[in-house]
Amino acid sequence: MTPAGLLAFFGLAVVTMDVLGGVIAMGVLLRGGTRRHLLAFVGGYAVIVTGATLILHPVLELLSRWLRPILESNDAIGAVEFAVGLALIAFSVHQFRAAARSRPHGPLEQRAAPTRLATVPLLLAGVAFAGTALADPGFAVAVGMASQEPHLSLRVALLVLWNLLYQLPLVAVLLAAAIGRHEQLVTRVLEIVGPRRRTLQTVLAALLALAGLAVLGDGLVALLSGHVPWLRQLIMLR
Repeated sequence: MTPAGLLAFFGLAVVTMDVLGGVIAMGVLLRGGTRRHLLAFVGGYAVIVTGATLILHPVLELLSRWLRPILESNDAIGAVEFAVGLALIAFSVHQFRAAARSRPHGPLEQRAAPTRLATVPLLLAGVAFAGTALADPGFAVAVGMASQEPHLSLRVALLVLWNLLYQLPLVAVLLAAAIGRHEQLVTRVLEIVGPRRRTLQTVLAALLALAGLAVLGDGLVALLSGHVPWLRQLIMLR
């Protein structure tokens, strides 16, 4: 990959970063979970994502031949951006409404009563959670971009680094648990996020609205002119 391609590749992981994994991991710890439970959850996720990556690569190669007329059409990609922009705006409206209904949680000690957890259900939960990554268009784009690297070892390294960055909140909780600092991490995060939950939801909603307007606007310009949409520029990066 060129420097521009690497920047877009890892920038995609940052922009689409999945915070849900970190939230679930902290929830497991709050319910009395241990490192074994976290490893079961992460293991289930990793197995499915790895398998999907191995399958998705040849599928994308096949689809690239079938979809080449669409991928080379500014109008088609512009229409996709228009639809994605509308979806982001709709999601931002949902977040604004959720922020308006948000109520502060009780003290940490009222929410952290340990309960018995089993390893197998958490393994299956990790498998189910992997579905959120597979449904993320950014995951398919990342696999497609990495597949342009001819050297297998570099392709694997790129995808591993991308997934570590994409799941950075989950990785952070796992590393904290590995060194025995997970209780401090969870407590600190709840102390910071808890009182500011409504503000953070509002900020997230505003960012989603801005992103939606930008993507929708770019798609609309592409449909009305000869502008090359951002999504196609990203796909063409090497």
